[in-house]
Amino acid sequence: MTDRVETLIIGGGIIGHSISYYLNKSGVSTVVVEKSSSGSKATRAAAGMLGVHTENKQASVFHKLCETSRNLYKELSKELRNLTSIDIGLSEYGMIEISVDSEHERELAAKKEEFPDLDWITAEEMNHRYPYIKKTGGALFMKEDGHVEPANTCEAFKRAALFYGGRLIENNTVLGIEKVNEGYQVQLETGTLIAETVVVSSGADSGRWFEATGLENPIVPTKGECFSLFPARQYFKETLFFRNFYLVPKLDGRYVIGATSIPRDRSTTTTGGGLARLMNDVFAVLPGLADEPFQACWSGIRPGSVDDLPIIGEHPNLSGLYFATGHYRNGILLAPVTGQMIRDFIVENEVPYPEKEMLSPGRLATHERRVTL
Repeated sequence: MTDRVETLIIGGGIIGHSISYYLNKSGVSTVVVEKSSSGSKATRAAAGMLGVHTENKQASVFHKLCETSRNLYKELSKELRNLTSIDIGLSEYGMIEISVDSEHERELAAKKEEFPDLDWITAEEMNHRYPYIKKTGGALFMKEDGHVEPANTCEAFKRAALFYGGRLIENNTVLGIEKVNEGYQVQLETGTLIAETVVVSSGADSGRWFEATGLENPIVPTKGECFSLFPARQYFKETLFFRNFYLVPKLDGRYVIGATSIPRDRSTTTTGGGLARLMNDVFAVLPGLADEPFQACWSGIRPGSVDDLPIIGEHPNLSGLYFATGHYRNGILLAPVTGQMIRDFIVENEVPYPEKEMLSPGRLATHERRVTL
């Protein structure tokens, strides 16, 4: 007999498990299907920055969405820890976006005008506070923009969803979905499920489901390479964000440093050339870090989109089929609000989000086609 579920979620990264958490907490049961292990791809590769202002040059609807999601982490940190005993590693030391030339300094000054709550730090103040940074100009301090541990946060969402009654199927690939009277017939490697609703949240692998349902593939896979150091001393507590790289000081003492950006590259290797270019950029500005112990290097594939915006919402022609993907390097930042939006779309059916049309899959519609692979 075919198993029946309320909502099936394709993809067990931080987005999929956030959606599962919020739906199960609201009384909608879910099954997350992950082709490998949960949080093992883009989520695990991420630095975990909650960079509301590094990702936005102007106040806008999208900026407000980022801000809303960042703010959700404060309560989530406590709630998820109470439910799962997992510390998501929320750091509230803030971020500093630092200029190293006059053009970038002018850009940051314009951003300060756009966001008056941010604190301006002059070049002289930067040199006094952070003498180990070379070539620094003026900077912006973003005291509310911290970071989390992505793998821990994903695992906490996963376990909290299971606590509320969710299910998880790992190491199993979704082979196809087809619209049927009862909802959607979902073919897995190991059997068939009937789901009332389906949510596609499979990151860089989401493109096939757009094409299979009559939409252009909007996903732009973008490879990023990172490395980490474990310095013997603490140089700073704030995240440092430069034009070409960032440094994220984790609560256990690691410095996560990234990242290269190679559009439409799906390879998972970490290259010597990519690391060399990244290290040259970093050590030219922070020469003292060159002598600190190297810990690890890795790469991941960010799920970008053709218009640089996430894709969150219901298919324009197929009711009950939702997308939550295309977050690029904002997946960790936007995970909470994405989970809430999909929950509200499914539970409330019509929700007046101001971002709804801007993020809707409908902006990508081309023609209707049968939902099968």
